[in-house]
Amino acid sequence: MHLRFLLLVLLTLGCKAKGEPDALTEPLTGMELVRLPAGTFLMGEEGKQHRETLAEPFWMGRTEVTQAQWEAVMGKGEPHPEKPSPFRGQHPQYPVVSISYVEVQDFLARLNHAGGPWVYRLPTEAQWEYACRAGTTTPFYTGEVLTAAQANINAEIPSETGPPGKAVGHPTPVGSYPPNPWGLQDMHGNAWEWVAAPDGPWLKGGSWYYGAGNARSGHRRAHRADAWGFSIGFRVVAQRR
Repeated sequence: MHLRFLLLVLLTLGCKAKGEPDALTEPLTGMELVRLPAGTFLMGEEGKQHRETLAEPFWMGRTEVTQAQWEAVMGKGEPHPEKPSPFRGQHPQYPVVSISYVEVQDFLARLNHAGGPWVYRLPTEAQWEYACRAGTTTPFYTGEVLTAAQANINAEIPSETGPPGKAVGHPTPVGSYPPNPWGLQDMHGNAWEWVAAPDGPWLKGGSWYYGAGNARSGHRRAHRADAWGFSIGFRVVAQRR
């Protein structure tokens, strides 16, 4: 069953409309996005999966949105002066964190205000997981386990899905770890990522603060839309208007 779905996903990779770019760069921030094809995959935690189809191609951010990219749209002001991000200003290529779902919507509204052929938004949960899995059916795109050499996770936390290791203890510049088969980086670890789902916003991907178990492709974590955390960030997707 899994093999049949995997073959279906792989077959879609060769189907691309003429004139569609394989990658694009958002002009204001310099965010790089990679084209992903339409396709079908098995979504959800292992043992509780269901078939999900994405009927249209879309472009996914190669990395999480960085501090520098956030500031290009929102300015250098601290969104939460009463509880500032401990990493703001430390490195422009760190993923921007301590950002709520509500604040992400403000970022996207400002980014899209200029118009142009593309509209930017948060990925749906299905888009995010499809992109993370990149044609794989294992808990991680790396296989059955995820190590601290493959993603910025807290390998000091015991996990059945990751061997013991060290923890960096903070975000790392985006793109510091190997990409998945579709060229996307930090889909596992570094920063939790906001996604949109029919039952509300969720977090996906785990972070530098959490162990491997939280970084599984099918794992989702609930969080209030108006709340933030020091390991919560996001990436964007783009589609034609």
